[in-house]
Amino acid sequence: MKDFLFGIIFIALGIAVWLMAREFPVVPGMQYGADFFPSLIALGMAAGGLLLAIGGARQLLASGLTSGALQLPSLAVVLPVLLVLAYIYLSEILGAATMMLLIMLVLLLQRGVRVLPALTISVTATAVISLSFGHLLKVPLPIGPLGF
Repeated sequence: MKDFLFGIIFIALGIAVWLMAREFPVVPGMQYGADFFPSLIALGMAAGGLLLAIGGARQLLASGLTSGALQLPSLAVVLPVLLVLAYIYLSEILGAATMMLLIMLVLLLQRGVRVLPALTISVTATAVISLSFGHLLKVPLPIGPLGF
């Protein structure tokens, strides 16, 4: 049941990302716009969600709907979805870099990584992603109150 539900959630998130990416501005002089890579990611999310939902539906049909199939998912499964939603709603307020840093830090700490390595990895990954997308690919990332 979990696979089926999360497959549906990933399909919905893929569609939402694709719809949001369609609003990105066209980059002059390039064969593809700023929406190209987010659209590819959205397509991958939706396709992966479809495969997950189909596999989950097959399991449900094979085993029948039992009372054990309706268990609530654990925090480790729900947390990434909640953090993606937090990014969608808070990145315009706090900035993309700040949200990326917080999301990576929370996920690493939740998985048991010590604080100093988690902070180092989060800061480094945020810097690389922000520079890659914001400066090299010219994707307009939301700038927060801290200026990045």
